[in-house]
Amino acid sequence: MRYAGRGVIVTGGGGAIGRAIAGGFAREGAQVLVADRRADAAEASASAIRAAGGVAFGWAVDVADIAALDGMIEAARGRFGRLDVLCNNAGVPSVAPDLFAIDEAEWDRVLSVNLKAGFFAAQKAARAMVAQGGGGAILNISSTSAYIASTRPAIPYDASKGGLRQMTVSLAAHLVGHGIRVNAIAPGTIDTDFAASVLPAEERRARLVKRAQERIPMRRPGTPDELVGAALFLCSDDASYVTGQSLVVDGGILLV
Repeated sequence: MRYAGRGVIVTGGGGAIGRAIAGGFAREGAQVLVADRRADAAEASASAIRAAGGVAFGWAVDVADIAALDGMIEAARGRFGRLDVLCNNAGVPSVAPDLFAIDEAEWDRVLSVNLKAGFFAAQKAARAMVAQGGGGAILNISSTSAYIASTRPAIPYDASKGGLRQMTVSLAAHLVGHGIRVNAIAPGTIDTDFAASVLPAEERRARLVKRAQERIPMRRPGTPDELVGAALFLCSDDASYVTGQSLVVDGGILLV
């Protein structure tokens, strides 16, 4: 039980990846605040954790509302007595159909959720960690799109994930003196509802399989559960000498 007695926040916890990561922390003994813009999705993930014998509660928050992040942090501290881990998982895709359809509103929407909110959530979580004596871990969910272009013309998304990758490095440098480690996971193609929101449902499976066959050395998309081990390692004492790193979990996409 690497996380026994520890308080954890997972944003975007109502989605497939957030749900898997939140469940992983709970299985290791953590008390988890599952945050999501959709109250029903947050509570569904928290209920699943409780049904499995874990400790969790749902919290509705739009991470793009920076002021609302204070309530999220304080809710976790109020319930758990402390905050030890923040997982910045909330994110949105780019939806413009092509490069020339991207407008200012689309740019601001994606960067606001994927990058700006991640910074301010980390800042507020770190402030709480320092106030309780220091120490803790922040995990950012980036993407292989921080390294290579997405297969779709998703420049705002790629820019946000590249920014999140560099923000991980900069935050790690600034927080190391407080005993707070900051790392990231960079998933490749993961079979999730997030992917479904980008493509029409009837095309989703065919596109994912085709992408896997053409671009992924392992010849299949990953699953949300295959990100859990990386998340638990990076936020645990097993990674006590690791900070500022991005662990790529991509089935080998970046190899070719």
